[in-house]
Amino acid sequence: MTTWTKAVLCTVGAVGLTALLAGAVMNPTDERVAWEDLPQAVRDTILREANGATVREIEKEMRGGQVVYEAEWLVNGREVEIAVAADGTLLAGDDDGDDDDGDDDDGDDGDEAEVPEDQVPEAARAVLRKQAGNGAVLHYSREVERGVVIYEAEWQANGVSHEAAVTAEGALLEVEQIIPAAGAPAGVRSAIDGQFGAGAAVVVEKKMIVLYEIEGKINGRNREILVTPTGRVISGGDDDDGDDDDGDDDD
Repeated sequence: MTTWTKAVLCTVGAVGLTALLAGAVMNPTDERVAWEDLPQAVRDTILREANGATVREIEKEMRGGQVVYEAEWLVNGREVEIAVAADGTLLAGDDDGDDDDGDDDDGDDGDEAEVPEDQVPEAARAVLRKQAGNGAVLHYSREVERGVVIYEAEWQANGVSHEAAVTAEGALLEVEQIIPAAGAPAGVRSAIDGQFGAGAAVVVEKKMIVLYEIEGKINGRNREILVTPTGRVISGGDDDDGDDDDGDDDD
């Protein structure tokens, strides 16, 4: 039996966004909401997600000009909180993220599960369909990562496996494609030979990951951060010397 080893190639697509950061950002004021005052679509989503648990608290807030409802309940002593748009779209789900030893090892909040197409929010489905093309047959799944609901689709095109992941609002997170090792850049092929040996049987997966690069100033100091579409800051720091730290030589 041949043992296959997956070599993952990550290609980062960064979108530049210049922002001048000054002072603290004020969080919106949360407003408690009675069950009878909720839109029916929001009630339906909360009931489905709570799955019989007693909802302890519901709050309404504004996020980016959009009304969002947050609901909270307990499952086996663990606090669970979800965010739902006014049309019933599940935006995020979260629990306290603790394992039995109290550590949050990987930040994942739930297992991936297949879902039918009609349970994928329209915004997410539209982006996934665009990535796959109209003729592709998609297989959908849903999972919660770091409190954010993620929808993924898998499909085949010309005998090649593809995957894409988006948020419930349709923000593209990443696109993956299986490629032959011979089709990888020379540097990648050299790394494969060095790590696995020349001629080793490997699976090469090309990843296109969406990141946002934000540049601004805090107290007169230049600052640059990289942020995922879900709002997770993955790197950042001061850049007072003006150098291009990522090694690019572009002017």
